[in-house]
Amino acid sequence: MEWIEPMEPILTETIRSGDGWIHQVKWDGIRGLCYVDNGQVSLFTRSRRERTEWYPEISAVGKLLNCSKAILDGELIVLDDNGKPSFRNIMKRERIRRKEILPRYQRSYPVHYMVFDILLIDGKDLRKVPLADRKQLLNKTLNSSDIIRMVTDYIDGKALFSKVKDKGMEGIVSKRIDSRYIAGKKHRDWFKTKIKKQILAVVCGVKVNNNEIKSLVLGVYEENRLRIIGSVSSGLSYSDKQLLFKQLSRLALPEPPDLKGQLPYNDVIWLNPVLTAIVQYLEREPRGGLRHPVLVGFSARKPTEANGEEELV
Repeated sequence: MEWIEPMEPILTETIRSGDGWIHQVKWDGIRGLCYVDNGQVSLFTRSRRERTEWYPEISAVGKLLNCSKAILDGELIVLDDNGKPSFRNIMKRERIRRKEILPRYQRSYPVHYMVFDILLIDGKDLRKVPLADRKQLLNKTLNSSDIIRMVTDYIDGKALFSKVKDKGMEGIVSKRIDSRYIAGKKHRDWFKTKIKKQILAVVCGVKVNNNEIKSLVLGVYEENRLRIIGSVSSGLSYSDKQLLFKQLSRLALPEPPDLKGQLPYNDVIWLNPVLTAIVQYLEREPRGGLRHPVLVGFSARKPTEANGEEELV
């Protein structure tokens, strides 16, 4: 079957409203396109990497379809102990490279496939069919199971956004109900709105190249000692860099401050931990790092207040 480049939602802070839109939970996982041919399932990521043998649970799709050939679009997720999708957990599955440990990871991090679209049925290309009609065909064609689930549609996007924010989930996707399936982001039909999380962090050091600060090294206090949680460059303005560079001689330390855990960086000018900053991010990674951090700005709050607790914006 022909490879179909997936349609991508466009990031926005404005939640669409009105009769022409449906809204869905944005499941925090890995995009997965399922190609089914007479019960044989092939699973591909958004970048066309075949992952069939690493997610054997998804082979159940072949027995749940009421047709011979189909292409499904959805998200591979792993739930945490609270029943919430966890990006760090799905990445534990995605990073497996040894077949002998796969069964153990299947038990510890079972995968679910959240299906939200169908692009082909028995040779008929559905990409030019309106979304509302594709959804009806999906409901008639695919039977759900505990592992293979169909994404629920909601009418009130703002109410859904509030609900997922209360649960600490990633966000929502808003889709025009008459939208065709268009590869990539060359459309104005699908939009994603993400929940913003932020954290207060201590500026423990800076990375410098050619006499210019490139990023800030961040830490938080754990048991009265600093632990490095990563670095941030996005959002760091030219004026911030210039101001901080002028203070390096006053703030620089000959060696790292008292840190908990191993040093993650070598090419760092370590600083007296007196500065704090507010950083937005998507999620904490397994070892405490920040996924997609963006500097909001420096803060007047005390370094001892940087205790690693997330704050919803």
